[in-house]
Amino acid sequence: MIKMVSLILLAAVTSKTLANDAQSNEALLNEAMVFAVKPNKKMNVLFIGADDLRMNIGAYGDKTAITPNIDALASQGVIFTKAYVQFASCNASRASMLTGMYPDSINVYKLNTHFRKTAPDVITLPQHFKNNGYHSESIGKVYHNYANIRDPKSWSVPARLDQESHFDDYVLAASMVKGNKKGRATESAEYSGNKYVDDHITSDAVQTIKRLKNSNKPFFLAVGFMKPHAPYNAPKKYWDLYERVELQSLGSESKPNNISNLNWFNFKEIRSLTDLPKKGVFTKDTAQRLRHGYYAATSYVDDNVGQLIQALKDNNLYDNTIIVFWSDHGYHLGENGHWTKATVRELDTRVPLIFRIPGQKPVVSDAITEYIDIYPTLATLANLPAPANLDGRSFSHVFSDSAAKHKTHALSQSSRPWSSNKPIKHMGYTIRTDSYRYTRWVAIKGNITVSEELYHTTSDLLERKNLIKSSSLQLLQKMRGLLDKSLDQSLTKSTGI
Repeated sequence: MIKMVSLILLAAVTSKTLANDAQSNEALLNEAMVFAVKPNKKMNVLFIGADDLRMNIGAYGDKTAITPNIDALASQGVIFTKAYVQFASCNASRASMLTGMYPDSINVYKLNTHFRKTAPDVITLPQHFKNNGYHSESIGKVYHNYANIRDPKSWSVPARLDQESHFDDYVLAASMVKGNKKGRATESAEYSGNKYVDDHITSDAVQTIKRLKNSNKPFFLAVGFMKPHAPYNAPKKYWDLYERVELQSLGSESKPNNISNLNWFNFKEIRSLTDLPKKGVFTKDTAQRLRHGYYAATSYVDDNVGQLIQALKDNNLYDNTIIVFWSDHGYHLGENGHWTKATVRELDTRVPLIFRIPGQKPVVSDAITEYIDIYPTLATLANLPAPANLDGRSFSHVFSDSAAKHKTHALSQSSRPWSSNKPIKHMGYTIRTDSYRYTRWVAIKGNITVSEELYHTTSDLLERKNLIKSSSLQLLQKMRGLLDKSLDQSLTKSTGI
């Protein structure tokens, strides 16, 4: 029996459940937004990102996850229950979000593509704030730093990240195998001082906040944590928070047999770790250990987020700083026979998104939003004009009305092959409405549809029952039309794959 309760298995009651958790008086959620700061005083922005963090957070209904700091942030802010990334992979997702443009508009799909090579004149989110009088600064993994994607144009000072790979972030020598670039899949370490990369990122960020309080400019500070990305390493005290047996998958761990193989692959990213098999399914014990490590790393991220928020309070900046908490994409932990990301399925495309705005009443919104919308929304909140060529649209109207809608559907995509330097042969496009997901896989050569999927997400959120052959023609035509319209909009700026 699955003991873990997650938002993504409670779609039918998500909005009501979270609204009750965040604020018992539902009427209060519909009151107009009232700022505690003066309108003519520029607010700072603290932009906090996690890597590979899915929806398993206490504020999103997971009764097992221990995330008190993120939960507290959500209880004071605007929590979005249906936020979707445009590409479930680090670089493409981050490039899309930080430019406010679809992957097809900037032609970024792979891990090592710099958006400045494919869209050199784009104005990024932090660059826009810098151009409008803000001090902009980056600590940790904000862009996909490993391909040297740090973008000096975005920042007032050089971006800082003292680690070039997730896969050498170990504390214990026993976790590494001599001669291997990568180590074990999990590590539980007892130590003193700052050893893991996220320790250093947090320490740097806390000191930066202290320094910036004396700045004569408002700041846009982006802090990107490395976890819970694999390897699932975290200090032992976070492992000790959990009973491993309680950390079950969200549903079936078998591969669905009614979908294209293009929407599943052999999760090679973690198979390269030294203690995991190169082929075949993971044993029950291995799967449990990996989930345990993922949850420990999630609680570790939560603690680091808490330290940043406390630093704002200690330096009298909390009441004049907008906080945005985001993840670059979702994740599978064995569900559907899959681990990690890069599919166009619910678990990989749906993500946590929280805004905390000084003076804002708590709001829980089930409005469909896309991550390209974050850029224009923050510009609106800061009273800055958004660049005219953004694909995203501001959802600031949602802050004053918990029942407000934003978009009819969200668009996401993924490429095959995904991370390699080989030419892309197929692209998967998917749209998510309130009740359905429609997916189309296209052969790039000839622009030929090779596979389709349709899911009733209200009753099948893990997307195991493909309705493409059994749905009504009217529904299928409607979903196909919505995707066609979205692709027409996103491809108008594309120069080709």
